[in-house]
Amino acid sequence: MKYVSFDIDGVLVNSEDRLSMCIKPSNEVDWDCYLDCRKLYMDKPKQRIIELLRLLRSRGFGIVIVTGRRESMRECTVDQLRGFGIGEFDELFMRPNDNIESDSTYKSWMIRNLLRKYDILVHFDDNVSTVAALVSNGIDAVVLS
Repeated sequence: MKYVSFDIDGVLVNSEDRLSMCIKPSNEVDWDCYLDCRKLYMDKPKQRIIELLRLLRSRGFGIVIVTGRRESMRECTVDQLRGFGIGEFDELFMRPNDNIESDSTYKSWMIRNLLRKYDILVHFDDNVSTVAALVSNGIDAVVLS
């Protein structure tokens, strides 16, 4: 089976309101604030991308989700995805709680490892640095916003 990989925040989910709430005065992101399950209510589904995911699934592609969200957010993340109509995916891969690598480093490592098990055709992400890192490692990736 062929697979397609999606990021969550910025791709399947518009998390701009949550992000803007978690910007420190130094203009840096307060990650503990941003990655707080109690703030997920602020997010909105990105219907156009969710429809793309559903279309790919209906055409026989497997779906894997690779997110920078912490493993401790698994339950609230699955609840959020289901609430937004994203219940059909094969696997959800989340960042280990103690991992503080950049998204580009973490996701490049994760997707390289996933390629041992899954024939991933492309990864959709909103982070230009992540997409550049994946492409430089020979992994097809597309920036979605």
